[in-house]
Amino acid sequence: MTVFSPRLLERYRELLPEKEDFDSFVRVSKTRNPKTIRTNTLKASDAWVESRLRERNISFEKHEGVPHLFTLQNLSFLLGGMWETQMGFWQPQETASQLPPLVLDALPGEHVLDMAAAPGNKTIQLASGMQNTGVLVACEPNKERAKALRFVLGKAGVVNAGVALQDSLTLPDSLRFDKILLDAPCSGEGLLRKKPQTLKSWSEKYVQHKAQLQVKMALKAVALLKEGGTLVYSVCTLSPEECEGVLTTLLHAHPAMKIVPISMPAGLAGRPGLSSFRNRTFSSGMSHAVRLYPQDHNTQSFFIAKLVKGREK
Repeated sequence: MTVFSPRLLERYRELLPEKEDFDSFVRVSKTRNPKTIRTNTLKASDAWVESRLRERNISFEKHEGVPHLFTLQNLSFLLGGMWETQMGFWQPQETASQLPPLVLDALPGEHVLDMAAAPGNKTIQLASGMQNTGVLVACEPNKERAKALRFVLGKAGVVNAGVALQDSLTLPDSLRFDKILLDAPCSGEGLLRKKPQTLKSWSEKYVQHKAQLQVKMALKAVALLKEGGTLVYSVCTLSPEECEGVLTTLLHAHPAMKIVPISMPAGLAGRPGLSSFRNRTFSSGMSHAVRLYPQDHNTQSFFIAKLVKGREK
């Protein structure tokens, strides 16, 4: 059962000052995420997925705006136990989690970096958009997680990605990428519908600790990004310190980076980023960032921002 700490509730009351909105957030947060899968277009088509679901008598709804996304409505067994999942024809992946790669829009032939790649769903999505061409570097410093990442990518038929067994912060600054996805390690508030136990480790100190790491990773991303390149920064949390706060620090350090508008899929209009929180005012342009609250579209919480690198003075 999801149990909020008083301090976390206080924070969300500030973020959601209207009582009805706040009550809706708490209510939806105590329910489980819908079961969703994404077609792995490297190995299957949407039509094939539909035929398999019908054969299994699984009711589904195809999302109107997010490509290859299916919501399963009467699943009575574990997705992970299905051979289609085990063979990589589709992947269980939450709706909001599919948005950062979609926003980055990695294209065939590009050089792309996934700075925090494990467990690999977003990496597969990037490789699919690239049609298995170009260069895709997926970073994971933990040996066991990197091993699992290689297995998942191989199972999915990804051939254009190399798994770097290292922290992305240690990548040589001489490297340059057209596009970078930084789905940063965070406090994980957005996972509470899937893993209510994440709230046990939550504290404002923990949020600050993660924000410090996120700033380091964001600054590294700028160093590795080509002029004119695109960075998508995302976190599965709504703590302003980890969202607008990180970007404000980044923009102060690199004025050439600009937050640009995001074209959200139909049916998933998010809320704009914050201009301020408590005693901190954030950089201009935060209205182009997107906040996804679970009560809006029955997703997990997510924050997404798209930035383009201009010429440094």
